[in-house]
Amino acid sequence: MARPSPKVGGRKGPAGKRKGGGKGRRRAGKGMAAAAPALESWGPPVERHAVRAEGFCDMEQLARAVRRCTACGLSDRRIRAVPGEGSGCSGIVLVGEAPGAKEDRQGRPFVGLAGKLLGKLLSERAKLSREEVFITNVVKCRPPKNRPPTGTEVEACRPYLQRQLELLGPRLVCPMGNSAVRALLDPKASITGLHGRPVESGGRRLMPLFHPAAVIYNRKLMGAMEKDFKMLGRLAREGKGGGGEEGADGCSGSGGGGEEE
Repeated sequence: MARPSPKVGGRKGPAGKRKGGGKGRRRAGKGMAAAAPALESWGPPVERHAVRAEGFCDMEQLARAVRRCTACGLSDRRIRAVPGEGSGCSGIVLVGEAPGAKEDRQGRPFVGLAGKLLGKLLSERAKLSREEVFITNVVKCRPPKNRPPTGTEVEACRPYLQRQLELLGPRLVCPMGNSAVRALLDPKASITGLHGRPVESGGRRLMPLFHPAAVIYNRKLMGAMEKDFKMLGRLAREGKGGGGEEGADGCSGSGGGGEEE
């Protein structure tokens, strides 16, 4: 007489239901369902758009647009965008590379060690205060790990800088460091051979300067930096005031520094 085959999946209980295997499978199923992310947790994709800055009629309006901007990927990680600050009273605009960590937190340009050195050079060598010049950057949001901005990021942000220069109408624009020189003057230029030499480009007068951060890392550049800022002061005293759309003195406001809105 043949023996019956053993039952698979556990023995039957009093109610005729199998014990063991089924319960284990239900628990595994629950675990698998919990591991899948809910669709509601996925945020909507960030909408990228080309910047159209020609319609901004004053610096504050432009600054508000910068703070809301999502034109490139730098906006995804920023804490605060940094439009710039200062005035056009002296007819001088200083253009750096990009905000750093402290600038990202405060929404103001050049507030770290490089900013302290910049303020010292302005006051002691150029005989100018920070409030008399307008200070901004090529890009308005901090790149990850303070890397140089990419060409795509520079081009996405370029309309803001162009409109700032149109509104202020400075007599002298000072790109500080290689990124700013290459964005405003020549994509293949090097600051080493151009610093302290006024040049004409695109209908504007530019005088490239070393970036203050470069001097912090290489103190041998300090002598050249001080000499260049003395020249900057002399050029500023030749005739004050810009010729931009904000008026001859360019002093209609702070230019968009301060708190986010």
